Amino acid sequence: MPRPMHAHRGLAQASRLEVAYLVMERPGISLAELSEETGLHANTLRDHVRVLIAEGIIRSETERRPTRGRPPAVYFPVRATTDNEMAQRRVDQAKRHGDLLRRIMASEAPELDEDAMHQLDALYEHLDELGLEPDLDEKNLEVALSPCRFHTLVAEQGHAVCRVHEGLIRDVLDRAEGPLEVDRLLPLVTDHQCELLLRLRPADA
Repeated sequence: MPRPMHAHRGLAQASRLEVAYLVMERPGISLAELSEETGLHANTLRDHVRVLIAEGIIRSETERRPTRGRPPAVYFPVRATTDNEMAQRRVDQAKRHGDLLRRIMASEAPELDEDAMHQLDALYEHLDELGLEPDLDEKNLEVALSPCRFHTLVAEQGHAVCRVHEGLIRDVLDRAEGPLEVDRLLPLVTDHQCELLLRLRPADA
């Protein structure tokens, strides 16, 4: 099945994934700082941040300075608490799609409540857009991710690849609003497969 037009295609590039990682690790980072950290030219970085902003992964703000001159843009990750049309649209569409599929299939009532199922809907759509072909075990709250399209990047950008994807997964679950949260992300349990373990959030959290 072809990927949706809004799929996270840009994250398959090592340099763009590194930019996303740096923004997650250092919210408020500037283009000049990104250039210093990555060694990439400012024009190349502008293209990377443009794509990441369009995909709802990062956002930009104008840095406030007391000095004269045009203030530079600084970049922040899009979190679940951030108002973002693209990220919210993905989650809302996934919830509607999941409800429709369950009505069509007339399957048995799920063990999880509606909020948790909507979180899984949003998670599945997110992972599917990445091309990870998620195999979801609702009963045990485990997700097998294979083939890992990013396994070739792990060797050169291992510190960034899993950090970015785990951060995005956490934000998808939080934006969908429900009782599920990430327990652990196990990278490359085989040469081409990762595993995502979920859990129910403690009642007092």
